[in-house]
Amino acid sequence: MPSNISKARLRKAFNEGRRSATVESAQNPYDNPKLQKLWEDGRAKQKAGELKDPIPPLEPGETRAQKIQHNPPGSAQPPARRPAPPRRFGQGFGGRDGPGRGDPPGGRNNGPGNSSRWRPR
Repeated sequence: MPSNISKARLRKAFNEGRRSATVESAQNPYDNPKLQKLWEDGRAKQKAGELKDPIPPLEPGETRAQKIQHNPPGSAQPPARRPAPPRRFGQGFGGRDGPGRGDPPGGRNNGPGNSSRWRPR
């Protein structure tokens, strides 16, 4: 069965194992079993002195492999509820123009140029 891991990725895992050989407390940062095995092989061969060529340097901008913390299933919190829109009290039938039909004088239609007399509709 062909592997879907690129040759470059496999080579990086092996080389990362070689780099970690000098650090006793280093832990395998890979979750993939094939990459884990390559990391262990590189570390073991480097410690045993089987590899004579120097460890290749990191490419510019490349960083060492690190173990990442995966969230276990079920640890995700549900999305926060959006707050309800504010309620508007006191607007009745009149809307923003003022009181509605049948209201006493001083309410609707009592602006400039209008009679101050109350006229029912």
